Amino acid sequence: MIEFLRRLFKIKPQPKSVLTPEKVLKRKPKRWIMNLLFTIAMMAAVAYSFNKATYNEIRLRTFDISFQTMIRQLGMINWDFFFGREPWEFVDGIVFMTIQTLAIAFLGTLLGAILALPFGFLASKNIVGKHVAVFGDFLLTVIRVFPEIILAIILVKGFGMNAFAGLLTIGLHSIGMLGKLFSETIDAMDKSPLEALDAVGATTFDKIRYGIIPQVLPDLTSVALYRLDINVRSASVLGIIGAGGLGTTLLLAGDNWGWDTIGAIMIAIIVMVVTVDIVSSYLRNKLI
Repeated sequence: MIEFLRRLFKIKPQPKSVLTPEKVLKRKPKRWIMNLLFTIAMMAAVAYSFNKATYNEIRLRTFDISFQTMIRQLGMINWDFFFGREPWEFVDGIVFMTIQTLAIAFLGTLLGAILALPFGFLASKNIVGKHVAVFGDFLLTVIRVFPEIILAIILVKGFGMNAFAGLLTIGLHSIGMLGKLFSETIDAMDKSPLEALDAVGATTFDKIRYGIIPQVLPDLTSVALYRLDINVRSASVLGIIGAGGLGTTLLLAGDNWGWDTIGAIMIAIIVMVVTVDIVSSYLRNKLI
């Protein structure tokens, strides 16, 4: 009909506009202007933040001497104290504290992974639907709000200055991150097994047992191992507020300017973190 009217009134069709790279580039929004203004504003804010900055002039003048003294004493490792030999006991040495720190991190991660699993299901849209998943995600957000240090202070007041408080701190704080990652892993999985189980009338527990766990278990384990890397570092400093591990010895050494003890602790932390990182990376490569 349109073609007939065109011929009747002798209307020539308009030539179609051909898009070229030049035309597309001209139509592209000029975002570089906003990016440039934002960058300038950020640089100006950073420069202004130094306006009221102060420094200790005496410490700055004697920094080279203090730094040389610190480096020299860091290398004077007390190996008897490191291994817990006479006159110290083994439970007072750096090796024992390192083992305790690893135990806090490992058991705390295990506790957090076990408790995060139901929270992950509660925040998964594939399991409970969109509306309930919003509530589950809100709970995980609330758990992640509290920093580890604040949580450790609360637990130390309740359970005393011991490794158990550090274990609970690591475990409870890990729930927020692990639960969130668990729920995202469950939501990203293949839904075909769940549809097949629905077709045969399977219950929610059956879907979790036979349709979800076999699919996501390698990914969940990999996420838990990644969290273990983080928790090893966290457990190394939680003792500063009395939650056990190397942090307690580090606090005492820092208060008494015991650079030789701090040097021993640094060696233990480096060896511990590197070892855990190598082992967890190897296991993650095997799982994925």
